[in-house]
Amino acid sequence: MKYFITLILAASSLLMSEDTIFHEGDRFEARKYKAITLYFYRSDATRLDTARDFAFSLDDFIFYASVDKRDLYNIRRGDIFEIVDSFKDGDIFQVNLDSKKSKREKYFVLSKDLDNRFLVRNTKES
Repeated sequence: MKYFITLILAASSLLMSEDTIFHEGDRFEARKYKAITLYFYRSDATRLDTARDFAFSLDDFIFYASVDKRDLYNIRRGDIFEIVDSFKDGDIFQVNLDSKKSKREKYFVLSKDLDNRFLVRNTKES
């Protein structure tokens, strides 16, 4: 009986889950330090996304998806960024960061990372 209840709860959570769709113009604000990581280069974000999808072992993942720490920006509390463009059918987004702590404005982020409970989403109404 315990396994049956577990099966029902797992099936209902899978059926009730819906994919969040992000669009250009969506704005996010970080509510916690290091909520997500932004990438300087689109190629780094693409390699990491591909490695998450196709890596079969930890060694393969580390070999293929390694990114230099100097090419990352850990978002800080209060930082706001806006989605500008999408790549790979919405798996990777180009964002503009509005922060005084960063010298750059243009970054890339994975769409899987945007489903974070420490990010507040503000959409623009057209």
